[in-house]
Amino acid sequence: MMTLLIFAAILLLVVIGHEFGHFIVAKWCGVKVEEFGFGFPPKLFGYRPKGSETEYTVNLLPIGGFVRLYGEEGEHGDDQRSFAAKTPLQRIAILSAGVIVNLIIAVGAFTIVGMMGSTVLVTEDQRDEVANPAVTISQVLPDSTAESAGLKFGDRIVAVNGESVETVTSVQSVIGESAGEEISLTLERGSQEITQEVTVPELSDDDSGKIGVGLALAGTVRLGFLEALGQSFVRIWVIVARTIEFIGVGLISLVTTIEAPAEADVRGPVGLVQVVGDFRALGATYIVTFVGLISTSLALFNILPIPALDGGRILFVLIEMIKGSPVSKELEGRVHMGGYLVLMGLMLLVTANDIINLVR
Repeated sequence: MMTLLIFAAILLLVVIGHEFGHFIVAKWCGVKVEEFGFGFPPKLFGYRPKGSETEYTVNLLPIGGFVRLYGEEGEHGDDQRSFAAKTPLQRIAILSAGVIVNLIIAVGAFTIVGMMGSTVLVTEDQRDEVANPAVTISQVLPDSTAESAGLKFGDRIVAVNGESVETVTSVQSVIGESAGEEISLTLERGSQEITQEVTVPELSDDDSGKIGVGLALAGTVRLGFLEALGQSFVRIWVIVARTIEFIGVGLISLVTTIEAPAEADVRGPVGLVQVVGDFRALGATYIVTFVGLISTSLALFNILPIPALDGGRILFVLIEMIKGSPVSKELEGRVHMGGYLVLMGLMLLVTANDIINLVR
């Protein structure tokens, strides 16, 4: 239950923050905001404060949010309170404001992480440059012995068979010498210390004696405010670059024999709740990191030129600026409706896949 509440709080922060960006810039530009909604229709309930022109609603599908602007479909172009009456630059400012707020949230989250102390990978020569260095599980392969034994990403291995370990090589040596035997791993997971028993597979020609984990030396680095702020932009850039790479390879894989990278796993709401549960076990720093990850991803996803999303609407405004006249509102409406239906279909497929993986 606590994991679900944490996920709901994160979703509220990034979604409401995004929509608040649209809301506040629309108000600043003099556009009437008719509705501020959390989730997508059908509407569950709404509230309109006395004297307010905006209704605040909670909707059935908790996978996003929206602000409904007066004249956003091109109507009432002669009314200065209408979105359609605003200049192209004003409309672009309103449409892009949600993305900007998400990036601000991400910068704030990653700055906090840097000041709290972020986990970084180091070499043996850099051990003295970090706090609390330890051999850390950097990857758990699917369907591996390690996964079956309950080992998780981020676990810190402090002892093997009761003997303290400080280097990756020492852990690998014990595992390599224990083929067919059971070993005991003492782990730090967040604030907990736990012991997991792992049976190392027998060695064979395909080297199956390995238990299926990636190991690295990791420690904690705490930064001052300005350095943490600077590093937050680096983190965001890395996330954006990696996401674009995954998208590019994924699209290429549709028409070639190139396979999409295994790391490019798409998660829906159910899958993200599981991720929050894993991050929660690792501590508060990882939860705040997750906020930054989600907010950055939401910003990038929304700015892509996909119909029904902010980027798709901005694209139509740019076309209008280039050709000197608006695109047919009927055509634009059909394109956005088609995009919305495709996105909802993909969301249902991803959610179904999450549920299937959950019950396996």
